[in-house]
Formats: sequence, C-alpha cells, structure tokens
Amino acid sequence: MSSASISASAGPLDVQSIVSQLIRADSQPLTQSQQRQSNYQSEISTLGQVSSALSALQSAASTLASGTFLQQFSATSSDSTVAAASSTSGGVAGTYVLNVTQMAQTRQLVFDKNPDGSAITDQNAAIAGAPSSLTFNVAGKSSTVNLSSGGSAISLSSIASSINGAGIGVSASIVQYNNNYSLVLNSTQAGTSNAFSITAGGSDSNGTSGNTLAGLQQSATAAGESTNAANALMTVNGVNVSSGSNSVSNVINGVNLTLEKVGQTTINMSQNTANITSTLQSFVSAYNQVVGAVNSATRSSKTVGSTPQNTDISSDLSNLQQQLAGILGTPMKGVDPVSSYAYLAQVGITQNVDGTLALNSTTFNAALTASPSAVSNLFGNAQSTGVGNVFNSTINNLLGPTGTITISQNNLNSQVSTEQQLQQRLQDQLNSEQSSLLTEYSNLNSELASMEQASTSMANLIA
Repeated sequence: MSSASISASAGPLDVQSIVSQLIRADSQPLTQSQQRQSNYQSEISTLGQVSSALSALQSAASTLASGTFLQQFSATSSDSTVAAASSTSGGVAGTYVLNVTQMAQTRQLVFDKNPDGSAITDQNAAIAGAPSSLTFNVAGKSSTVNLSSGGSAISLSSIASSINGAGIGVSASIVQYNNNYSLVLNSTQAGTSNAFSITAGGSDSNGTSGNTLAGLQQSATAAGESTNAANALMTVNGVNVSSGSNSVSNVINGVNLTLEKVGQTTINMSQNTANITSTLQSFVSAYNQVVGAVNSATRSSKTVGSTPQNTDISSDLSNLQQQLAGILGTPMKGVDPVSSYAYLAQVGITQNVDGTLALNSTTFNAALTASPSAVSNLFGNAQSTGVGNVFNSTINNLLGPTGTITISQNNLNSQVSTEQQLQQRLQDQLNSEQSSLLTEYSNLNSELASMEQASTSMANLIA
C-alpha cells in the first residue's frame, strides 16, 4: 500500500489515521488477489517437484527398456594363482577351461663382464673401447642411443641412463651382487612383437650367449639369465590362443584375464544379479518418489483450496496416478501371462497398499534364471511394448507440450500473471484514492481549525 501523505495543518482530526482506516477497508480485493497468487505459486512449486520426480522415473524406465542392465556379468577364476578374471561390458554366461602353457615374457640381456673379461666392480668406471653410440631394433624400428655426452667417460651407469632416457622401448637397470655389478636390459613390453636386438655397438646372437654391448660381455651365468621374448600360450576350451601380453582381454567376451603362471583354471561367467537388482531397485525408488511427490502435491492443493478463479490441480494429479498405476495393472501387449511374464508382479515387483512399489529380489532372480529372454522382453523390446517402453512414452506425454503437467503449469503461470496485473491496477486505484482522501480530510481539518480559532476569539471578546 502506498505511503503517500500530505502535510496537514493542525486541527481536531487525526487525518492520517482516518485515511489509513478507510484505505485498509478498501484494500480487501488487493489482499485477496495476493493470496490467490501465493496459492498459484505454491501449486507451481509442487508441480515442479512432481515433474522432477517423473523425469527421474523416465530415466530409470529408459534403462530398463534398453535391456542393457541385464547384460551385467561377473567373472570368477577357480584358481586365481593361475589367472585372475574380471568382467568388462558385454559377455555371455558360460564356463571356460583355461590352460596356460607358457607365460608372455620380455627379451632380457644381462652383461656382467668388462671388455677384458673381468668382473665389473665399479659401475662408474670408464669402459675401455666403448663406442659412442648403440643402435637397437625394437619392434621393427631402428633407434640410436648416444652414449658420450660432454666428453664424460662411458660407464655402466651412464649407459643405463642413456638407454632409459632414449625412450625406445628398452629399459636398463643395474644389479649389484657380491660387490659385482651387472647391466640388465629388458624390452618394456612382453611378447615377440616387442622384442629388441642390438644392431650396432655390440654383437647380438639373438640367443642367450655370445652377446656383447659396448664392449661388455656375458659370463655363463649372465647368459643363463638372459631370455628371448615370448608370447603367452594357452588354450580356452581347447582352442589355441597366443597373446603378446599376460593381460588378455580379447579371448573370452566380456572378460579380462591376468595370467599369473602356467597351469589350468576354470573361468565362470554368470549374470551379476547384485548389480542387476540394484538397477531395478533404482527404478522402484524412482517410482516411489513420484508417488510421494504426487501425494504431497495433492495435500498441498487441498490445503490451498479452490476459488472461482483458481486452477485446482487435484484432478490432474489423480489422473497422473491412475495412468502410472494402470501400467502396472495392464498385461504387456502380445504376451500371455499364463505362459510368460506380462506383469512386473510376476518378476517380483509388486505394488503396496499405499501405491508404492517393492522389489523381491529372490522372486526376480528366480524369474531371470528360469527365462532371461522373457524377463528382458517384459522390460523392453523392439515393438516398444515393454513396461519400460510404456513408462517412457507415458511420461513423455505427461511432460510434453500438450501434457497434463505442462498444461497445468502453463495455466497456473497465466493465473499468476493475471493476478499481478490486477494487483497493479488495484494498487494504482488505492494510491489515487489515498491521495484524494488526504487532500479532502486535510482541507476539512484546516476549516475545523479555523472555526475553532474563530469561536475561541468570539468567546474571548464576550468575556
């Protein structure tokens, strides 16, 4: 309400109080409009909560309709000391006998003798006659490693540093044993395709003896410790498989294998019922959130009440509940509930008295074991008749441009706009009325004050 006022001359009347009371009496239509606007905004808020809950349910229903949630498998190994197994995406339930006959390994060369055949007792000592560079062929690619840098002596330590710094697919390490040192070279990845050879700066027999590197030689022990690169060899259900790595991901669909040693183990692929039921529980929880939001919105609508101008959403909410409950109570199109699964209740998703859903995982797992294809078809299929499909399309209709929720929200927003415009007109009228009343009563107050003053003067003259 406007606080407009006019300076009034002294008089017997309390002009501000009189005008305020008159304006307050005439403000009833404005107050009623403001209350209606508040009611509409409250219903808009509750509809927004229902809309959000429906969107979450639609997302959960889409997951069911896709059927991919049923393609969750867990992989186990009967002997993880032979091979460990972990599941990835996809896969097919089954049992696979894995027989590992050879582990994948890197090529390794060990050098423990100086050019003169003596043991290496100082890793930093200069190596007599060492070349300025080494050339390797790694995985079919030739790479040169410079050994001399800034005129410094070439030693066991500097050779290792130069090779490691070159990043060519060969690593170098220094091992100390009984005060003697050895230089150990390894290909950084296992398998024959990642093997390396020395093509310049040394002699490489590609075997386990007769190798030299920058003048360094091998003792019989070092030659025995040297190995050629090898692929992992195995059979899976009798089928021969070769892998350049001990991490094998392309042999059993949906399974990563980590080979640990030669031996036999059984890999079992089974549906991950814990993850599958967790996905179903997410759908159940999303449905129950909608039920809760609708119930809350219905209570709010009843509390707000209805006026001749109000948009009562109770009937819309009731219609929404009936549509969702109808999906649960209607058999899936084209499916005989006697011979297959046509209701969610048949696979363990039942409706409580209060309208919420509950999941019985034991019943669901039994249904999934008995007929996985029928369970998958119940949730979603190419004909879009699955429960997940129907929920998705129903919610699309509810939230779409011509849907019940959207229309109700638009109507309420329109009512809010109408009330705001009405309030502006009423406020303008009150402001004008207040200004006129202040002028009128201030003038009257001035006249009464003048009359009082004249009466007082007359009385004084008579006295």
